[in-house]
Amino acid sequence: MTYGVSATVMGPSGAGKSTILDIIAKRTHATAGTVSKADMTSLASYVEQSDALLGVLSVQETIGFAARLSSDRPLSREVIHARVKRTIADMGLTDVANNRIGNAVQRGISGGQKRRVTIGSALVAQPKILLLDEPTSGLDSRTSREVVLAVKSIARRHGMLVIASIHQPNWETFALFDKLLLLAQGRAVYFGPTTHLASYLADGLGHPVPQHANPSDHALDLVNTDFIPDARARTLHVAGLTEKWHSYAAAHPVEQPAFLPFKMKHRSSAWITAAFRPRRPLWRRAADSMRSDSRRTLILIERNMMNYSRNLLAYGIRLGMYLGMGVLLATIWVNLAQTAAKVNDRLSVHFFSVAFLGFMSVAGIPAFLEERLVFTRERQNGLYGPGPYVLANSLVTLPYLFACSLLFSVLCYWSIGLNPGAEQFFRFLGILFLAVYVAESQSAVVAAAIPIFVAALAIASFLNGFWMSVGGYFIRAVNLPRFWYYWAHFIDYQTYAFDLLVYNDFHGIILQCETLADGSCFCDYPSTLIAQGQCALAGDDVLQVRALGIRGISFQLYCCILLIIAFIYRALLYLVLLLRKK
Repeated sequence: MTYGVSATVMGPSGAGKSTILDIIAKRTHATAGTVSKADMTSLASYVEQSDALLGVLSVQETIGFAARLSSDRPLSREVIHARVKRTIADMGLTDVANNRIGNAVQRGISGGQKRRVTIGSALVAQPKILLLDEPTSGLDSRTSREVVLAVKSIARRHGMLVIASIHQPNWETFALFDKLLLLAQGRAVYFGPTTHLASYLADGLGHPVPQHANPSDHALDLVNTDFIPDARARTLHVAGLTEKWHSYAAAHPVEQPAFLPFKMKHRSSAWITAAFRPRRPLWRRAADSMRSDSRRTLILIERNMMNYSRNLLAYGIRLGMYLGMGVLLATIWVNLAQTAAKVNDRLSVHFFSVAFLGFMSVAGIPAFLEERLVFTRERQNGLYGPGPYVLANSLVTLPYLFACSLLFSVLCYWSIGLNPGAEQFFRFLGILFLAVYVAESQSAVVAAAIPIFVAALAIASFLNGFWMSVGGYFIRAVNLPRFWYYWAHFIDYQTYAFDLLVYNDFHGIILQCETLADGSCFCDYPSTLIAQGQCALAGDDVLQVRALGIRGISFQLYCCILLIIAFIYRALLYLVLLLRKK
């Protein structure tokens, strides 16, 4: 037998409506009383006031991914499709099922429709407890009633317990709820059937509902203390309301099904029993968790690929930037002569390539913050943890960053006239790709730790500027103050990327020196070839000078160091998301 109970929490602004939902969901700790010991992440879905959605996905795709991520086992396409289709119909979204949600770049569905998509994403998971914080905000009275009616119908169909905080519903919407908890300054001043509210206001408080008035509006007017100027008077007013309610409840006992499942009459329900059954052996739980995380990682990879391929804020804008800067470099440093006089120009090309491509990783922060909001909502509802999310994000960014690096490299490498040859080109491309991936990982860590766009942009920009300063180009590494040299210079990803690009370009090439009027040879750098009768400068001689000192570097070692730095940033991203649950 299914059993569905719908309850609403009401009260004026600041009464504690959202707080009590957070306590039930165990997102905050109660200062008094007891809360169920059940694992709420496996029982409850929480729909908060804000709508955290991926703007480039359609309504059907959004609810479809929610259905797949919420399932503990793989479901067939037919089952997923049927569940999603029914949820969309219940939420009144059939006409916009194929419309995109919308974001700052692309217009999508209305705010009220987004609200219903968020509720539908929770309902499609068929949780045992559904917590709704202001589910009707942004909806007109007719739509509010239809949404609450749909939620109630689904709750009875699947035996859900629904608890919703609503600020000020009309009578038709209010009457759909079975129970009401009325709050004033965090204290209960009524808890019982919604049908008994009018009689309590008349008999318990001595304020009968005026003719043609909404009982819920009248109740809110009575408990609202916002316009009582004296603080002591506000406290006394709430204390009097609380005392009257306790007196009335003692004299008129009414069966009170509490909000939490273990206190309900129907204790034999399978989902209540499952919440408290003994835990399975650790090895079996670990194996099941690995299978579940692997499946959800694949789903997140699929969703991220769809998101990044459509979202201009993710990589589209950066692809345009790299296209423009590739053309700019190709036309400014066009056909650099292979002469000793152009050594500094070639060094500038390599520095600019690493610094600019790395700096532009900050352009991906807006898309990451949008994605992070969705991750936070889904994680708090127990769909997956930071592990699958970080793994999916780390893998899906690879092809897009590689495409950006490839476009830039193809445009400028041969136009500038760097070390010719396919091997040198692919090394150039690989080094740039590694540097861009590290910079992307750094920006993700900053945005995860500081999920405020302006602040994250400022910190990420500062870090990139800092790495430029200690990388060894503006001031050679040997001339850096020792404080910065011994730690900052050696953990700077730009240091290794710049050295690798310089080594790749100069190793094995011959640069012509200037022949003076008297027939002598002049080179901008010390040359070993002059002693051999050549008026030329070996590229390896440039690498050997004290200012650079990179002739003997290990190409493989430096690439491994870049990979290690990228791995450290990704590990930091995991730790930040693990520790920051909100």
